Amino acid sequence: MSVAGVIPAFMPSAQHRAGLAVPAVVEVGGLAREALRYANAGSVVAVFDRSFYAVLRHRWICVGTQDLGSGPLHVLCERRPLCWPKVGDAVAVTGAFLHIADRPFAKFDDAEIWLPKTVQPWTLHSLGAGLDEVDRVWRVDAQDQSLAAAGLSEAAQPPSLIMRAATPGLDALNRVVGDLLAERAPSATDAATIGELVGLGPGLTPSGDDLLSGALIVLASLDLLDVRDVLWRVCADHLARTNDISRAHLRSAAQGYGAAALHVAIGAVMIGAGDRIETAIGAVSSIGHSSGRDAFAGALMVLRAVKRHLAAGRRSASVSGLL
Repeated sequence: MSVAGVIPAFMPSAQHRAGLAVPAVVEVGGLAREALRYANAGSVVAVFDRSFYAVLRHRWICVGTQDLGSGPLHVLCERRPLCWPKVGDAVAVTGAFLHIADRPFAKFDDAEIWLPKTVQPWTLHSLGAGLDEVDRVWRVDAQDQSLAAAGLSEAAQPPSLIMRAATPGLDALNRVVGDLLAERAPSATDAATIGELVGLGPGLTPSGDDLLSGALIVLASLDLLDVRDVLWRVCADHLARTNDISRAHLRSAAQGYGAAALHVAIGAVMIGAGDRIETAIGAVSSIGHSSGRDAFAGALMVLRAVKRHLAAGRRSASVSGLL
């Protein structure tokens, strides 16, 4: 019998060999799952040392290793695949395989699906306790060139250059959230001024975008979807000011989704889990150069506004269920 005659009987199929060679995807974010399920072709649009972004029929995914942490767009592999892609490489989904440049890259048939957990029941008292603990442990260095100081209860030192540039937008954001909680229409001037936060600051996701993302995410966590939707419409009018990747993350935030560590920190503050807040802040602070801290600052701004609103007894219909 020839060698060719024994190959079909004893050699695994090409797809089986690929399944043995490529790493497994251990976790897929909720929005990435939708992309892998409903879009089967696209391309790589950005490549970094430990991750890359791809667009599948207008749906974004971020592929990398587990040290990226859980997130809505993330596709987390058990190890870094050997065939790291290049910008422009074709991406395809065939069955449970992700292909890059016509080569099997990873398989996701056994991947866990990540979605943020619903925040436990909370009260005005628990929120106040959580914010008090944040004030005890949240520190912003005088040299900090981010918007983390926006999450403080009061200014602790002279503002940085970026904080000075952001102050009009931050003040407008506070007014708009307060107006919406009180069921007042925000002014067109404030809405336009909030738009100046979009794209503000350096980085892959500018600080202003991260802060607005945190505000949008916490509004979803509070179930203030009407307020979130108005704020998102304000932001959406100015998306041309920022880059494609940051727009993708802002759109995820508009659906209530952000990094897992941010959701954990928000939940800990809302329920007043003082024993977990410092650790949660540490985890948030490890996201990007300043992205996690900027996003948490935006969430804190909204939480402080909600506390002020409820403490003053202004219980509009939109927040009447929060106590």
